[in-house]
Amino acid sequence: MSFLDIALEHASLGLYVFPVRRDKGTLTGHGFKDATIDPEQIRAWWQEMPKANPGFAPGVSDVAVLDIDHGLTDLESFVAWRDRNGLPATYTVRSGSRPEFKVHMYFKGAIPDVGAWELDGCSGQVKSLGGYVLAAGSEALHGANHDKPGAPYEAIDGVLGVFADTPDVVRQLRKPVAVTSNNAKVQKTAWNLPVHAGENRTSFLMEQLGAIRNLGFGKDAILARMIELNEDPEIIADPVDHERLEATAANCAKLPIREPDPIAVLGSAKPEEKPTPVADWRTRYMSQDAYQNVKPPEFLIDGFLVKNSIAMLAGPVAQRKSIIALNVAYALCTGTPLFDYFNVTGGHERVVYLCPEMGAASFVKRIKQIGLGDYVGKTLFIQTMNEKPTALDDLDGELPGAVVIVDTITRFIDGKEDASDDMRRFAQKVFRLANAGASVVLLHHSKKGSSGTLDDGLRGSSELAAFVDSCWVTGLEDPKEPYQSLSKMRNVKQRDFECEPFNLKPTPDSYFLSMEGDPAPEAVLKGRTNDAALDALKTLLAARPKMGVNKLRSELKALGYSKGNDWVTSERKKLAGVPIPASPSP
Repeated sequence: MSFLDIALEHASLGLYVFPVRRDKGTLTGHGFKDATIDPEQIRAWWQEMPKANPGFAPGVSDVAVLDIDHGLTDLESFVAWRDRNGLPATYTVRSGSRPEFKVHMYFKGAIPDVGAWELDGCSGQVKSLGGYVLAAGSEALHGANHDKPGAPYEAIDGVLGVFADTPDVVRQLRKPVAVTSNNAKVQKTAWNLPVHAGENRTSFLMEQLGAIRNLGFGKDAILARMIELNEDPEIIADPVDHERLEATAANCAKLPIREPDPIAVLGSAKPEEKPTPVADWRTRYMSQDAYQNVKPPEFLIDGFLVKNSIAMLAGPVAQRKSIIALNVAYALCTGTPLFDYFNVTGGHERVVYLCPEMGAASFVKRIKQIGLGDYVGKTLFIQTMNEKPTALDDLDGELPGAVVIVDTITRFIDGKEDASDDMRRFAQKVFRLANAGASVVLLHHSKKGSSGTLDDGLRGSSELAAFVDSCWVTGLEDPKEPYQSLSKMRNVKQRDFECEPFNLKPTPDSYFLSMEGDPAPEAVLKGRTNDAALDALKTLLAARPKMGVNKLRSELKALGYSKGNDWVTSERKKLAGVPIPASPSP
């Protein structure tokens, strides 16, 4: 069977493929992110590169591949290890490494990648949402430098396309605590070097840079270290582009510096030693080159969401925060303007929506109703209370290029939301997501009786308001009418852009929200609403001049204007002395 035949066979089963070199380097512009099931594209690739290996992208195929690199000697030892640890039999491929016995077990159900795991004498990786493997039949080079010919990858169990569900034992695998690195040029690390794109490269860099930041270094020093690591093929096999290095260094420099652990001293304390001065104090500050290269904010949604930023959406309980977030997800996945107003400029690759407060049935109903069903598992990855919860620390391979929506942060805080230390630790977790290439949208509750300002728009410690880049506060104009009322939106923290308040109106029998008019100061918005309500009142009285106050309120409410008795009574009296337009001709 040719490599093209292998690729087409996978695609016919809904398994996404793309071409890979013999040294396991990718042959398309975006690697496994270009994987497809389109037979025309596959034929075009292999017509141009007939000797390319068929690479398989598990994540988009809703598959998790358990890669067992070490600990096995033969098929018998593999079966014994598999059965001993409660893993179900499934389609399994042996890689081309010889004389080692390395296997890939395929399971149905994508999960975040695991960079390194250990279990019962075996170790390896999990490749799913952030990586790729070679399909059975591939012929690749092996060894530390990919310089040793290998045997063809071969299926040793099961049938292609028939995969057991991803078992809990695989879902619960985690990388072990740090061990001594296999490269003296880097600090103590648990990663196997060199690291590759899509295989924990981001996590490795953040581990190294976090250690530098904790020593007090700023952006320029962090960037210099990143360049040093990035250009060393023994450490990073697939270098990161320079623009991304600069953005990561800038974000890392924003991280708070961890306080050193206290040191117990027995006997009399020694005089406090003065810290060693920095070789050149100028390194603490922005350089002229850095100043000249500062770029304006890059928007994912123009005027609403900045790339690689941390945005907050806050509001009282049950006042459409999740519906607004769902509209954001819809806009990002489809490219449709948010609220029919804010253009989606792109620059993201996927949306990860974490919603452990809602059951699968309720959330899926919303997904279907708004029309996002076709995007699930492709560019939209959702998690509800029915799935095993993922901690923010567990997010890894899915982060670069992602928009991560956390609904709500209460479920992800270890400790109390009004404790500054607990919120500071939570902030560090969120900073890690942004530094790894994600844009983050956090949902949180407002304080009881909130007036919608930054001070009381976020419940809990002030640390929360301090670390976010922007904060939108929302609330219903009339909480007593949750289905008809307008949603008021205000940006109460505007670090990189400004936006006037605006109102959102619901669409009947839909989760879609659309802009009412244009953003404007609140006084103008209130005036617009009152003018529109007054015009509606005039029209109602023109048709039925003797209509009572209660009936008028009911009719106005049906038109989307929730007005009280006092307003209707007062405006009706004013209109009594003003000629009322004649009823329109039938």
